[in-house]
Amino acid sequence: MRRPLCLFCAGALGVELVCAFLPQAWLLPLLAAIFVSGLLFALLRWKTARAGALCLLLGSLLGLALTVHTDAKLQALQTAYEGKTATLTAEVERTDSSYYPGVVDAVLRVEQVDGEAADFRIRCAALPKCQAGERVRGKFTLEAPPETDRLDLYGDGVPLTGELLRDETLERLGESSSFRARTARLQRRLSGALRRGMAHDPAGVLAAMVVGDRSHLSSALRTAYRGAGLSHVLVVSGMHVSILCGSFLEHLPTAGRRRKLLRRYAHRRAKALLGAGMAVLMVGVTGSTPSVLRAGVAVWVSAVGIWVCGPADALTSLGVAGVWMTLGNSYAVCDMGFELSFAAVVGTLAGAELARRSQEARIRAEKNRKTKHAAHKRGGVYHNILQRGKRLGGSVWETLCVSGCACAATFPVLVVRGLSASLYALVSSVAVLWLVEPILLLGLGTALLGLAPALAPLHRVISRCAEFLADLLDRWAVWVSGWPGAQLWFDTAYAALICLLLAGLCWLAFHWRLRLRVALPALLLTAAVAIGAGNALSRDTLRVELVGTKSAPAVVISQNDRAVVLYRGGKTTRNAVETTLARRNVRTVEAFLDLRINPSDRDARKAEQTLRAASCAKDSARVLRTDIARLELVRTRTGCAVRVTAAGQTFLTLSGTVRFAQPIEVDWLLASMARPNRVVYREMLTKSTNYRWMEGDKDIELQTALRFRPSSFWKISRSPSAGKANRAAGSSLRRAETNRRGSAVLPCTMS
Repeated sequence: MRRPLCLFCAGALGVELVCAFLPQAWLLPLLAAIFVSGLLFALLRWKTARAGALCLLLGSLLGLALTVHTDAKLQALQTAYEGKTATLTAEVERTDSSYYPGVVDAVLRVEQVDGEAADFRIRCAALPKCQAGERVRGKFTLEAPPETDRLDLYGDGVPLTGELLRDETLERLGESSSFRARTARLQRRLSGALRRGMAHDPAGVLAAMVVGDRSHLSSALRTAYRGAGLSHVLVVSGMHVSILCGSFLEHLPTAGRRRKLLRRYAHRRAKALLGAGMAVLMVGVTGSTPSVLRAGVAVWVSAVGIWVCGPADALTSLGVAGVWMTLGNSYAVCDMGFELSFAAVVGTLAGAELARRSQEARIRAEKNRKTKHAAHKRGGVYHNILQRGKRLGGSVWETLCVSGCACAATFPVLVVRGLSASLYALVSSVAVLWLVEPILLLGLGTALLGLAPALAPLHRVISRCAEFLADLLDRWAVWVSGWPGAQLWFDTAYAALICLLLAGLCWLAFHWRLRLRVALPALLLTAAVAIGAGNALSRDTLRVELVGTKSAPAVVISQNDRAVVLYRGGKTTRNAVETTLARRNVRTVEAFLDLRINPSDRDARKAEQTLRAASCAKDSARVLRTDIARLELVRTRTGCAVRVTAAGQTFLTLSGTVRFAQPIEVDWLLASMARPNRVVYREMLTKSTNYRWMEGDKDIELQTALRFRPSSFWKISRSPSAGKANRAAGSSLRRAETNRRGSAVLPCTMS
């Protein structure tokens, strides 16, 4: 049996993925029974498959044990701290830029809770500007992660989210002395040395690619790279580590006898040791980020395998690194960087194997072909030109194979996770692949030389070269992102179905030994038809999402590249709104409604129409019309209400306390802390079931998002976590009455 350790790791990682992503818990025992029955059947029926089935079974048991252990830890932390307000003393592990000035998106490692020792991590979506490696103290409200971000946060080992209380200041306690804090300070120094004297955009790209500092990337540049299918270039991951630890080492000068000696075991050991050293360097300069740490672990495992067991197997090293990273947190498999790194590595290996087989087939064909043409004689001018052309064509074909397979492998991860995928990702990756290695090498050299003032002249020369190449990359990303259809979104279920179909076709092509010139056009045609059909089906689909905190979530209503936002305050919610708009590729916010009666700050969100409840007169009504929705806002002394009519559906949301003069009938009640006085609703959208007015409603289940076509003939499609919501009984009642201006508004009285 080949790769027994790889099968063991595959079983463990597969079980962890299934347990994390399976939306219905009752399916888990059924799938487990089917899986175990299949393995037992293989053990009893086929002798050749017994070893593989046993490895898969043992790996699956390990994955199940790790999942149970992680769930128990997360549940204990959430039971102890969810919904509580406490004074936290913590170390800032890492920060990322926010959509608004003066705040950062930060991950904190909590050291004390109300003076008692603790050890867990929280995410603060809007923290006053601080730096990684600092120790801070403040009063926070702790909550469980929202359903939409739960797996991503669990993957980073973050069981809770925190928001600094309003009017509370963040006390700074100085620098931490931990290892992560020291690496973070080193990362800042290297980032500053790298960006010295450069333009803002190229400097931000270099800092992100070389040292993992993404705080200097503008939102426009991030959107451009996403549209060009080059987002992976901006994230220091396994690709960057493999380039520095693999490709760079291959280019080291070796001549004659030494080139032959590199094939020997001792020299492979030396090369593995040098690669492990480069991995340590990358982990140090990037502040020990999870993606780089995973890639570093893979390189170290490979080096240990070469030193102990002989030649390393890439898939086995990858599997061992994956299981090693999930020992303390089984949800690490849910981290998108983890999934993209593993998918890219598998795709790269498949592309290299495809290129190797193609080259072998071409060599065999040339040997079988007999020609007596004089121009083909060894040493002739035409012969030399032909050979160089063939080598160039072989290099281009290998690049196309590796890039194409890597893009094909990462595409399912992007679409299944609900992110956009670029139609031109393959073209972009192939076009700029030659730029990545020199940018990394020049950028790393610039950062290190910048720490030595005596080498300032050399630093300026290398920095100009790195800036020039980074500027070329920026221009390419901006240009490609402007092409039509640069970003595509797919329904998750549809995307999963198409990915399974394409995987099945690839297996059939391999099983039937179809030639590449037959299989590749068939696969491309199937993918093109599926993408076209998916976009046609998702066109004009209306999405209604609750984002932000449970207590005061914002409502984002989007259709194609346009959106309407109902905002109820909170820095965390504000950042969540911007993130959602970026993920949905929203180019225009048609209406922004600020529902706060007494806002502590003024939101600067740009929109075609802006309406603030605080600026409206008491007991007044306003009507806004957009392309995707009709909005009716009623302001009272203590609150406001908004009714949204979109795609044949009616929605109602409340902020504060509003009493209606007559009952209001709507299709959907959007979650509110206020009691929906005299509101008749068919279904509810909510992020929390802990509102006081819900005490008597035992049947409400968590549901945070929905989407439907603008036709009553299309059935509403809910989020994976959606269940049946509360149904309120009531007769058919009048929906609105007409005000003096003739506009339909909600009937209400002052509370």
